[in-house]
Amino acid sequence: MTDALTALDKISEDTAKLGEILEPIRKKSVQPAIIQPIVRTMARAYFESVRPELEIVAQRKPVVEEIDFVLQQLLQLATSPREKAAYLGQLAELRPYLMEAMLDLMKARGAARLILSETEGAILNTLGKMLPLTAASYEQALRDISSGQRFSWRGTANELREALREVIDNFAPDNKVMAAPGFQLEEGQKLPTQKQKIRFILKARRSPSAAVSVTEASLAMIEEAVAVLARSTYTRSNVSAHTATDSSEIKKLKRYVDALLAELLEIS
Repeated sequence: MTDALTALDKISEDTAKLGEILEPIRKKSVQPAIIQPIVRTMARAYFESVRPELEIVAQRKPVVEEIDFVLQQLLQLATSPREKAAYLGQLAELRPYLMEAMLDLMKARGAARLILSETEGAILNTLGKMLPLTAASYEQALRDISSGQRFSWRGTANELREALREVIDNFAPDNKVMAAPGFQLEEGQKLPTQKQKIRFILKARRSPSAAVSVTEASLAMIEEAVAVLARSTYTRSNVSAHTATDSSEIKKLKRYVDALLAELLEIS
């Protein structure tokens, strides 16, 4: 049986991988052959290697039932052609539960306490009060980077990006952004982009235009850094070179994310 933490880490990566597979699909209906093998692998790893230990150590007992339910829903969806939105909805629901489970397992095993910089501590403390699940994602990324013991950093990159997205969405809900005077959707978009949301937040705070431009540029660098890490998984054949290079890239990405989170959370 695979170690529970290792299995849960792989499930988190497979969750991100499913999102990447689904995102570019333009058809409304997704064929089961595309999704079913990954979902079955995730479910098997969870029920065989993660659930037995999680059931004992989970600080919030319903988390076990919540993960059970979402994985069973995904298995059911993957039996026949289904709408893309149905899969994305279940994946969005699963992700925070996996983060909660990961932290519970790590705490139960007495994982080493994180040594945080002043900025990291302020970000984590603020997120913990405002968006607890986002704080869990950010803490997981910090632990990944602190340990340095990952063969793939794609999951960590996605945690950082999602933490940032959740903060942006909290300060700039779609309906408020779209109701702002003069707002127009970008071509081909049905909802505001992250760039438009950033602009909305900073303008509401009366930030100078130069600060808005710098923050938008930081957002663009974060998206590019995440894309670089995703592409590297498929383009580097030498595993040791791949891991060393990606370790440097994830630290660079974190610096960008920290700077933008500090700006949005108004941490000086």
